[in-house]
Parts: sequence; structure tokens; C-alpha cells
Amino acid sequence: MKKPVILLTVLILVILMTVPGFAANGQYYSGYWGVTSNALIAVNGKVLTLERNPVIIEGRILVPARTTFQVLGVTTEWYSSSGVVKMVKGNKAVKMTVGSKVAHSGGSVKYMEAPPILVNGTVMVPMRFVAETFGENVGWDAKNEMAYIGNKPAEIPSRSGLKSNRTYKVVIDAGHGGSQSGAVYGGVKEKDLNLDIAKRLNTLLKAEGIKTYMTREKDITVGLYTRSDLANKEKADLFVSIHNNAGNSKTSGSMTLYHPDSGKKKGNLTAYEFAQIVQKNLNKTLGSKNMGVIQRPNLAVLRTTNMPAVIAEIGYMSNSAELAKLKTDSYRQKAAEALRDAVIESLEKMYK
Repeated sequence: MKKPVILLTVLILVILMTVPGFAANGQYYSGYWGVTSNALIAVNGKVLTLERNPVIIEGRILVPARTTFQVLGVTTEWYSSSGVVKMVKGNKAVKMTVGSKVAHSGGSVKYMEAPPILVNGTVMVPMRFVAETFGENVGWDAKNEMAYIGNKPAEIPSRSGLKSNRTYKVVIDAGHGGSQSGAVYGGVKEKDLNLDIAKRLNTLLKAEGIKTYMTREKDITVGLYTRSDLANKEKADLFVSIHNNAGNSKTSGSMTLYHPDSGKKKGNLTAYEFAQIVQKNLNKTLGSKNMGVIQRPNLAVLRTTNMPAVIAEIGYMSNSAELAKLKTDSYRQKAAEALRDAVIESLEKMYK
């Protein structure tokens, strides 16, 4: 690669890392350097809930193939042995290979500016290229940090009870990280489960029009006081720390921890009430055993935050059946949805 091209590539990545909606947690994806994005994705006027955050490679945004394009009636076929993904709608089809910029469509060879990639079992494809292959337009809404196919959403959806003229702020804390793995069972590290659920929750809350802050977006070590300092600095409404539990191999279920100080209240919501709401939604959505709402006055992130704060213990990694559930995308997505519902309900009560 010639020097000017190298300099241009570096410049593009630096710019992307400074644009709102793009996170500077770069890594190699199927042989190509990319950065994850917090951008919302919408199709035909509806913001989608995706199982993976979008990824930016060489200035192009990549999205989960099946989840994004099934809304348009596109069928996605994945051939893992060859790394080939084929997408079909009616008499139109495109065939791509993970890690390659060469595509085949309509009997012709086409070249993409970014290749399909594989992220933790999810096939991600270049959004604009695939959309335009099937005759769809793609746009970017800078104000709402949203890429969209077809019709642009008239507004970012919000659940009833949240006021459109108010800015709601929530800090999402993925427990542990970096040198602090947390519990480890069957080769699964708690820090990774926590981060995956946190990212899913971040996407869900952004889709509700809520301003979010994440204490970490990749596998790094973050100090306990750094986590609470972020929430206090941003004057967040709520602080949600996501963890998973360990104990006796026969013990399973969800629990929620809170600080008993009555001063940790905002509006009409106390920390205890927030914990109750979180616990209720976890048990209802996951069908998990109710391990209770528990006071923990000595835990740093609960003690040093100035707003209602909880530690949500999703499940017990030491229980083989519960760990098997936690290892699935669907269960972690349900956990994120339970926390989203709890946050919405709590904000409604806070500002009632």
C-alpha cells in the first residue's frame, strides 16, 4: 500500500473515532480494522433492536445481515463452511464472502468498499451496498446518530410516560473488565457476559430516546470510583451496574443490590424502589428465581453514586443450567430488555 493511501486510511479512522455515535474501541474483524458504533439503525421508519452494535470499516457501516434486512423481505443464507453469505429477495440476489470485498450479483462481479465480517457468530454486511443492491435508499441522521434504510423515522420512539421535552440520562456499568474477569465458569468470563448485556441495553435505551453513558465499551479495567464519578459528573438519573453471580452449584436466580441510604433519591424514586422495579422485571422477563432485593451499604459503586443505583445480578454462572442460558444471545437479549423496561418504569415514576 502506498504511503498516501495509508495516511488517508488512518485519517478516516481518527475522524470516525471523534464523531458522535462512534466508539474508539478498534480491533480486527475478519482481517479488517474497524470500530464499533453506537449509532441507531432504522428500516422503513422503525428503529431496530440489533443483537450486535454496528461496525465501521473504511468509512462504511456494517450491520447484522438477517436482523436488518429481513424487515425488507430479504432472506439471508449463511454457509459457515465456506464463509459465504447469500441474500435473496424475489429475483434479486447477492453473494458475498466474509473478509472479501468481491460480491456477485445479477451475473456480475461487484466490488464493495467494506467486506462482510463475522462478529461472535453474527454475519455483518455493508449496509449501503446491500440496501442499494435491493433498490433501497440509505440515509444518515446526524442529530439522532442514526443510519436508516427507506423512510426515515418521524421521531425517535419513546414509550408512553416519558416526556419528549425532557433529557433522561442513564449510566450503564458493565461490571469488571480488563484484568478483573469476575466469575469464570466453563471458560466463560463474567466480564464478557456483563459487557454483552450492557451493550444491548445501551442500544435499547438509545432507541427510546434516552441519553446513555457507558463506563466501558470494551474489555478494559475501570476503577470503581471512576464508574460512580461518571454518573455523578453527568448528573445521571439512574445508574445500572450489570453483573452475574456465583455460589453453590444448585443456586440459581436473579437478585438486585442497592444502598439503603434514603438520601439516594431523585424525584419520586428511591434506590430501594429502583431495585424493586429492576428485580420485578428480571424475574418476569427471564422467568428466573427471585433471589430478592438486598441492601449492600459497603459496595463502592452503590455507596458513592448520588442517584438511585443498583447492581443487577442477572444469573448464577455457577449453576450449569443458568450458565447455559447466559451463553445464548436470546437470553442475554431478554436480560437487556428486562433492564430497559425497568429503567423506563423507574424514570416514569421518578418524574411522575
